Amino acid sequence: MKRTLSVVAVAALSLVSSLAQAASQSSATISGLTFSLIDLNPNDGIAPSFSFLTTTGTTALTLSANDGGLVEAESMSTSRPGTFSFTREQLASITNAYAKGALSSESLSVSGAASGPSTSYSGSASTGSPQSYYYYSTLNLSLSANTLLMIDADIKLKAEASNAAACNSYYYYCSSTEIANATAVSTLSYNYSGGNVSSQYNGTQSRTLQATASGGVTSSYYQYDNATGSYRYVTTTTPASDGYKVLDESLRSVFSNSSNMTQAAAFGLSVSVSGQAMSAAIPEPATYALMLQGLLAGGWLVRRSRRAA
Repeated sequence: MKRTLSVVAVAALSLVSSLAQAASQSSATISGLTFSLIDLNPNDGIAPSFSFLTTTGTTALTLSANDGGLVEAESMSTSRPGTFSFTREQLASITNAYAKGALSSESLSVSGAASGPSTSYSGSASTGSPQSYYYYSTLNLSLSANTLLMIDADIKLKAEASNAAACNSYYYYCSSTEIANATAVSTLSYNYSGGNVSSQYNGTQSRTLQATASGGVTSSYYQYDNATGSYRYVTTTTPASDGYKVLDESLRSVFSNSSNMTQAAAFGLSVSVSGQAMSAAIPEPATYALMLQGLLAGGWLVRRSRRAA
């Protein structure tokens, strides 16, 4: 019985190893949030401070995975009032696609992948006031008088697309394209007047990656040959191409309150991913090697059990 279980375990390992790399996958993370206060007037007797207003702003996490071929879909969404108002990890998963996300007081992250024909995914996580224009924003960040607040964050984006299927084109357009997107956005806006001081600022820092993979295309058509004065049959091949992009960067937002009273601003962070696959993924060479190792090990165990019998 023990030897039989060993063989079954090795076979299962081989099946797991055969799972292909996704044809479209991406991730987006904002982490390492730090808030630094600078006293612009140490003699005013006001201690520098900031706070997020609990009744304004919104924190949300939305995920979706779809498979048009298998007619499968899963989606979920959570939203709460306030900035950094809840901590959550969620997953939307179907046979050939998934999207997952996480929210905490220090980070936002989403990722997803699709690996079959007509599959797609999307995910977004946000907190605060996402509008970049002051007049349409919800004020959610309060800053004490004569204080400067620096908000630093690290962003990491990755987008990868591969394994697009080849196709043939006869007198019509033919293409198979995988797409993966990843975006991170930080917004800050304020407009105040206090004493003899007034200030206005609207700023958006946005970073986006897009990776595409195009399958090889073979086109056949008739072309007129001036040398012979007749038409000839021509075949051309466009090679396949994969896409892989990575971004690792730091962002800084600065809220400067040089007035003699507390002021408010609209601050928001968001990350999002999306992608689609039009063809099934192809296992990498390393995957085939693992499958072969599992099968060889399984064969060895079977032979050993027969000898023992």
